[in-house]
Amino acid sequence: MNKDVINEILLKALDSVSDGISICDKNGYLLYVNNACCEIVGADKEELLNKKVDNLSPDKPMLIEVIEKKKSIIDIEYFWNFKGKKTHLINSGYPIFDENGNIIGAIDIFRSIERSRKLANTIAGHQAFFTFNDIVGESNTLKETIHLAKTFSKSNESILIYGETGTGKELFAQSIHNYSNRRRKPFVALNCANLPNELIDSELFGYEEGAFTGARKGGKPGKFELANGGTLFLDELGEMQIDIQAKLLRVLETMCINRIGGNKPINVDVRIIAATNRNLEEMVEEGQFRRDLYYRLKVLCLEIPPLKERKRDILLLAEYFIKKLVDKGNKYVKGIDNKAKEMLMKHSWKGNIRELENVISRSMFACDGEWITEKTLFMTGFKEPRYEEIIKKQSIKINKDILIDTLNSTEGNKKKAAEILGISRPTLYKFLKKYDL
Repeated sequence: MNKDVINEILLKALDSVSDGISICDKNGYLLYVNNACCEIVGADKEELLNKKVDNLSPDKPMLIEVIEKKKSIIDIEYFWNFKGKKTHLINSGYPIFDENGNIIGAIDIFRSIERSRKLANTIAGHQAFFTFNDIVGESNTLKETIHLAKTFSKSNESILIYGETGTGKELFAQSIHNYSNRRRKPFVALNCANLPNELIDSELFGYEEGAFTGARKGGKPGKFELANGGTLFLDELGEMQIDIQAKLLRVLETMCINRIGGNKPINVDVRIIAATNRNLEEMVEEGQFRRDLYYRLKVLCLEIPPLKERKRDILLLAEYFIKKLVDKGNKYVKGIDNKAKEMLMKHSWKGNIRELENVISRSMFACDGEWITEKTLFMTGFKEPRYEEIIKKQSIKINKDILIDTLNSTEGNKKKAAEILGISRPTLYKFLKKYDL
């Protein structure tokens, strides 16, 4: 095969690559650009070839820097400005030497920042796995909440999710994302309680190389950049310190960020879903949370019902968790016997669904037969609350008038009345006896 054929195949191969490639001589004149280079920077080959590269952009091109330093520059962020169009790239440049070690040119290989972010998100697992079909329950309060969440999914406005610990706030956040028109874009989550306050700033907004001691070479994109085009989920929002709240508010108002140590504004398109189990209204009044940020985030508000308001879902969820564990091959049990079911129904479930799942998991491993029994639950440390304690705790909320009104609204249906009041039917009967009804 002659050299002309080999060169033709080589050039066609370079044009088939999706990364941009450009080559210049030692004086900075462009000798070659592939098709992807032209597409990424928005130019024709005739506009680039044989032009001096530092005359094409007001910023110093990487190829010139590589020639000057005679060293490779690997995987750095770079802005190419051509005819007023600024393109954000990830770029690597390499010097080209002759057989005597003299530099004769340079080559750079680059891709758009969006493509690099997509790859980074895929590797880091920045995607939502759950959908509304994964939410288990038949109670009316849950169905109403799901319906409202689906309605919110159609909007790009910020959503504030309230819910007690273990109610499934991130499950709803992921479901909203996957039901929205952003479903094919990243879902990035940040738990504000799991990071020291001094790190939340850099995690949210990223930083440039040399921004502080220990900063990663080449800098690091923040969660806003990684979530660009998709959804950023801020869990445990109430733990965020005031000065970070101010920066977050500015980003929400401008949809533009500045990395720590950087001076180049970066535009982002991110939908915010925030979640908390704290009373933000009280925190606002106490000066612990910014009022303006509170109203900016609470454009749409979703409250996840606790398990005590979903009594009819307790056994349904318990059976679901059993099946899930059986399917994993951990251990086989048929189900829960009646005494154990009564215990589960009486429990207050302060940890909500997470607590229920943990109880079922422990019971599965402690079970020495085919059924989870009262004894099994006791073996795992599960305690049955006494009715007197339940009544004492609930009597402040549920008085005789409330009980009568609830029964009237359900036309005497005790099952529905118990569900509305968030108590079990045995507890309802204790109330009826207490008030001679």
